Amino acid sequence: MEILFIGHVAKDINKTLQKTVIVPGGGVFYGSIAAQKVGARCRVITKCAAQDQFLYEEMLKSGVQVSFFESETTTTIENFYPTENPDDRISRVLSLASSFQKKDIEDLSCEMIVLSALWHGEFAEEMIVDLREKAKILIGDAQGFLRNVVEDGQLRYQDWHEKTKYLKFFDVFKIDSNEAFVLTGEKELKKACEKIHKLGVKIIVATHKEGVCAFDGKQFYEAQFLPYKLEGRTGRGDTCLAVFVTALYDLKMAVKLASEVTSKKMQYPGPYRG
Repeated sequence: MEILFIGHVAKDINKTLQKTVIVPGGGVFYGSIAAQKVGARCRVITKCAAQDQFLYEEMLKSGVQVSFFESETTTTIENFYPTENPDDRISRVLSLASSFQKKDIEDLSCEMIVLSALWHGEFAEEMIVDLREKAKILIGDAQGFLRNVVEDGQLRYQDWHEKTKYLKFFDVFKIDSNEAFVLTGEKELKKACEKIHKLGVKIIVATHKEGVCAFDGKQFYEAQFLPYKLEGRTGRGDTCLAVFVTALYDLKMAVKLASEVTSKKMQYPGPYRG
């Protein structure tokens, strides 16, 4: 199985009430390493400043193939967790890498493609249609469509106005409990999954503070996270989604494997260590 991840690698400044750590981040970082370690062959297309290419080192050491497009700046995000609830996160952008353009994806194709953007505008939405034609299975993360950079640098969650136009192109779409509410206005997570499915997504993967569930339009598959540390929260959804799609042929197994690997990853900051 080969998986291609597209998105910015980031420089994350993660703050809890106890301490601050600076680590590489982004869905392409956490996701590709986790999927590679559970047996997939992973490629990444990403952008950052030349001086920050060290952010790729752990991906390369894990066997991930990385294609680099240079940008004047790197996406740098400060994540603050003011409580013990891992879904209670305040994010602020310090700098952004340049957006992806159609020319960046002209020559690629893959069995699975994961759009793992950090912010809305990281790539043009029209690219979703092009990527649909290049992948057998197209996978998206709600974060890249709902997190908007506003004037004060805050990353603010806002509804995706083009959701009815583009959600139907995704085979798998990942949300967390907060993103589910923003996207659907529904506080009950399972009802939100049902609404998203009606917009055309085949399989919805949803993470919450207790665990992960998947919905295929017929039934829900669920698994619980083991006790974890808040400092390991960043990268939870990225890890969970990437591991889930490696076992997509069996949704019961997929949620079980995703919860187990993600629980292990959340014992420490940084990506899954295997």
